[in-house]
Amino acid sequence: MPFDTHNHTHFSFDADMNIQDALKEAEKYNLNLVLTEHYDLNEQQEDGRPVDFEIDRYFEAYSSFRGERLLLGIELGLDNRPDYITRNRTIAESHPFDMVIGSVHNLQDYDMYSDRTKNFLSKQDFFSQYLIYAENTIHQNPYIDTFAHIDYPCRYLTYSDNVLRYEDFPLLIDNFLFTLIENDICLEINLRLIDQPSFREGLESIVRRYRELGGKYVTIGGDNHSPDTIGIKYPLGLAMAKEYQLTPVYFKNRKRIVDQLQ
Repeated sequence: MPFDTHNHTHFSFDADMNIQDALKEAEKYNLNLVLTEHYDLNEQQEDGRPVDFEIDRYFEAYSSFRGERLLLGIELGLDNRPDYITRNRTIAESHPFDMVIGSVHNLQDYDMYSDRTKNFLSKQDFFSQYLIYAENTIHQNPYIDTFAHIDYPCRYLTYSDNVLRYEDFPLLIDNFLFTLIENDICLEINLRLIDQPSFREGLESIVRRYRELGGKYVTIGGDNHSPDTIGIKYPLGLAMAKEYQLTPVYFKNRKRIVDQLQ
């Protein structure tokens, strides 16, 4: 069975998913799961608490479930400042994760979810800053396995048109995708917005270009925080991968494995 490679249980600050419920729901859709709990050294919750989890307790709690149907990973919030680079890399390499997702949830000065100052920028300026920062951050953090939700900002912006399209930022997106490919990092087809036609078209334009530039592998991630979203949009992500002859993969013991899609 194929893997949905982006899932959050109660170890993530913004999720309350029970592992038994997650596995039960995944089985309905003939899916396996990689758990990827949030760990953002450069971010805080609204009450000031850190965005992290007790890694040793995570492995202890889920060790009995780990196997063919469930793998244990982490979603690291990336940063391009030296201290965060060192600390994130140490976290990734000093624990027995199956898979390490890298994400950009903020641009140092503001959080893309909660800080509304981003909306004082024009759409062109905001996405230009975001893409330059993301490319530089991936260059500084090449140890990750896949980059999650390139369209993450689209969820929270308040422009009349929030869609990130390749044709609007071709040079910046090319630079970003080249950096992924040169470092053998996968691009994630994130399913959060894929059922909305305009956002799907925007993501598809980037996925298409990734293939044109030589990208071969993608991960398909629901970014699930509750069991009711597991599996529902997975066929849309799989169809996009097939359309552009990209191979869905997952990671086990930090090694890339081609998904068995039968």
